[in-house]
Amino acid sequence: MTQPNRDLYQAGAALCDYVATNLTKALEHVQRELSTLDGYGGGSDPGMKVTASSELTSVERTADARWAMTDAREQLRDLKAQVLVSIRELNEYINEVQRMRVPKVVVKPEDKKRDLCCSNQAGKEGVLEWGDPLCMMPGVKGGMCQAHYFRWYRHRADKGIDVTKDHMPA
Repeated sequence: MTQPNRDLYQAGAALCDYVATNLTKALEHVQRELSTLDGYGGGSDPGMKVTASSELTSVERTADARWAMTDAREQLRDLKAQVLVSIRELNEYINEVQRMRVPKVVVKPEDKKRDLCCSNQAGKEGVLEWGDPLCMMPGVKGGMCQAHYFRWYRHRADKGIDVTKDHMPA
């Protein structure tokens, strides 16, 4: 098994070990400070003290401090949400990339010898229902690829068209 991507592995470890705990501590700190501004608890905590200013009244200073703390809390929450969305989008794109496959047959436009499925579907019964005009797989049976031949076969069988001749030896 290959080693995990080193950058993402380190980022994940930092996210688990440091960012998650520090974010929790920061949000708890903001909540304590907001409670102090509201007059609850914090009587013995000398953490935040509003000093007199000639420009603002005490109510205005408290409101200003409350706005700054609330803004900081909301920015922390928004940044956390962005990180979670980014991680989810990265994971979804990784899964999409892992499902990608290269075409099994590379068809060059100048290759006229190859019998392609898309060129042999025209005129077949129900081609609008089962056909694919972009199929570049080589023709196997009836000039079509395996998948489209079986779709054509099932379509004819469902419509009551005789398909017994398809399995006769040549």
